[in-house]
Amino acid sequence: MFLKILSVIAPVFFCAGIGFVWGRTGRPFDTKMVGALALNLGMPCLVFSALTSLEVTPSAFAEMVGAYSMVLACFLIIGLLTISVFNKPAHTFLPVFTSSNTGNIGLPLCLFAFGPEGLALGISIFVMSSIFSFTVGWSIYAGRLAADVLYNNPLIYAVGAALIFMVTEAEPPVWLANTTELIGGLAIPLMLVSLGVAIANMRAKGAVFIFVVCTIKLSAGFVVGYGVASLLGLEGAARGVLMIEAAMPVAVHNYMFAQRFNRNPADTASMIIISTGISLATLPLLMWLALG
Repeated sequence: MFLKILSVIAPVFFCAGIGFVWGRTGRPFDTKMVGALALNLGMPCLVFSALTSLEVTPSAFAEMVGAYSMVLACFLIIGLLTISVFNKPAHTFLPVFTSSNTGNIGLPLCLFAFGPEGLALGISIFVMSSIFSFTVGWSIYAGRLAADVLYNNPLIYAVGAALIFMVTEAEPPVWLANTTELIGGLAIPLMLVSLGVAIANMRAKGAVFIFVVCTIKLSAGFVVGYGVASLLGLEGAARGVLMIEAAMPVAVHNYMFAQRFNRNPADTASMIIISTGISLATLPLLMWLALG
């Protein structure tokens, strides 16, 4: 079990390590350009490719989306209470509670634990999490709620197109499936390498508070995931997948948003790395609970 978990986490740290070494050696790196490619092109293609290549029934999709919506509501409340108690800015610390790494860490864990069914259910949560992050999370970082946050978001169109194929049970053209799969492969490596560059150039400040925030977020993930799964009476793969995805660390794309809107990107990068490091130590317990 430990070796399986390590095989999932190791590529994440390896990719971020490439960026870290790149930044430390002073090589040029256009963070904004890389972020734009990952957010506006790579992620939409990844979501479309994943949803259309896996067998997810509309009812199962809706069930997992509804369950994770409850998880997100709980995270919002916990995040608001935390930043109120510690008097911290919402535009920096609130999104880290609601935007979890349900993709490049959560999805492989769901696959290893529950096979293709787990991966399909995890994709449903990943879509909900991504839409929330790219709309509500985006608005929190931007400091405004405007229509362009929705209609200028490529991920919305990617999900809409994928849902058409899911509902009609039609297969996308081979050229489209191959193209989105290829481009979608850019997203996660680009975000991780960019994160490593940021860490190489950051200066650690407020490390104790950041550790506290990460501990609260991950602990809440365990409790909320288990609580919502029990409340809804989820069983088997659905229960385990929800618990796994709810307990994931801070999502990498939070750094991209913080960088774009100049919302303390160094603190955000610290929370991503620290929460991911803590989750590495707690993953065996999480997998034991999810499989129990």
